[in-house]
Amino acid sequence: MLIYIGPKIHLHGKEHTKTVTAPDGGELFTRRLYLRRPVEADASAIIAIAGDWEVARRLARVPHPYTQEDFRVFTERVVPNEPTWAIVVRRSDELVGVIGLAPLGEGRSAELGYYVGRPHWNQGLATEAAQAIVRMGFETMGYAKLTSRYHADNPASGRVLAKLGFKPVGLSNHPCLAEGKDKPSIEVELMA
Repeated sequence: MLIYIGPKIHLHGKEHTKTVTAPDGGELFTRRLYLRRPVEADASAIIAIAGDWEVARRLARVPHPYTQEDFRVFTERVVPNEPTWAIVVRRSDELVGVIGLAPLGEGRSAELGYYVGRPHWNQGLATEAAQAIVRMGFETMGYAKLTSRYHADNPASGRVLAKLGFKPVGLSNHPCLAEGKDKPSIEVELMA
C-alpha cells in the first residue's frame, strides 16, 4: 500500500492526491521523492552515505566507519522494529538518505531521525521527506507527539525541524557513536 503527500501526480496512468493509508514502513510519494522500505540492494548507497564522516558525525546512532556489518545490523534490527524509509529521488531513482520514526516506550510518541548524503544537502530533501513522515506519524500511525534532537554543531538539522514546526524543549548531552562521545544537543518536539 502507498500514500502520496503533496500535489496531484499521475501514477500508473491515474491521477492521485493521496491513497488512504500506509502501514509502518509503507511507501510514500512526495513531489520529488519516493520513500520506501530499505532493502539489501540499498547496501552500497547507504554505506556510502552513512560512511561519510561529515554525515556520521552529525548523527547519534551511526558508527564510523560504517561497514557492511553495520548495514546488516540496520536491516535486521532497526528496519523491522522502527518504521524506516529509504529516501529516493523520483526523477533519478537515486537513494539519497534514510528517515525513520523510533516508537517510544509508551506507544503514543516516536522520535524522528533522518540523514541525507552530502551532495544533496541544502536542496530541501530532508524537509520534504520529513513533512511526509510527520504527517503519516500523526494521521496514520496515531502518534500524539513526535520528538527529535540534533547536535548543537548541526544547526542545519535544527532548521529542518523548525520548518516542520518542532519547538525546542530542552538541552542534553546525547551520544554520537561516530565521535565516541556525548555531544551537546537540542531536544525538540511537535504535538499532533
